[in-house]
Amino acid sequence: MFSVSLIIPTYNEAKNIPFLIEEIFGVVDKSKINLEFIIVDDNSPDGTGKIAEGLASKYPIRVINRAGKLGLGTAVAEGFKLSDREYMGVMDGDMSHNPVIINQMIVSLADNDIAIGSRFEEGGSVEENWGWHRVIIAKSGKFMAQIITGVKDPLSGYFFMKKSVIDGVNLKTKGYKILLEIMVKGKYKKVKEFPYTFRIRKYSASKLNTKEFLLFLGQIIKYSFYKAIRLFKK
Repeated sequence: MFSVSLIIPTYNEAKNIPFLIEEIFGVVDKSKINLEFIIVDDNSPDGTGKIAEGLASKYPIRVINRAGKLGLGTAVAEGFKLSDREYMGVMDGDMSHNPVIINQMIVSLADNDIAIGSRFEEGGSVEENWGWHRVIIAKSGKFMAQIITGVKDPLSGYFFMKKSVIDGVNLKTKGYKILLEIMVKGKYKKVKEFPYTFRIRKYSASKLNTKEFLLFLGQIIKYSFYKAIRLFKK
């Protein structure tokens, strides 16, 4: 039995979160997976946190209500700290991450340390028609991060891992790409990517803005130096 905490950081996802939890819980193979949800809400004006708390009467949910919008990376890290389970995962709260591959990802952790939901693995795709600026950001970011990590979708916000991967690791990411930091700093040997279709958001807008992109660029530069120093010391 895989005992898993699924961390979902939220900000203004009041319309999405009930459908997302229902969809995920309906898909998960309960004969193999014991799943709990940890919702980390950054004081959403639309009441996402309260809605999540209301869902706890029906689903295994714990909710962390934070004082303000403190960043996706720190929200995920706070969820990690609350978890006491052997396996942990991360998904967005806007339903863009299709849960159809959840069982495959989690079960694969019997032989792998990290399982990634990949838009760029063969068979993966992006349903949304992105604007030219979003395409440039995605492709340039993917190229730079792929060089550092060696995986096809290192910027995915959809992944599961053994908790041991980050034991003793100080995660500092404030931006939206915490997997990149885990891939650079974490303790792992085997990674497997699973193709999926990144879905169009129905009720919310993308959280990617200029501030988040600048944070990401800072990450790329910092982690490039970090990994170079780490390799040099070996």
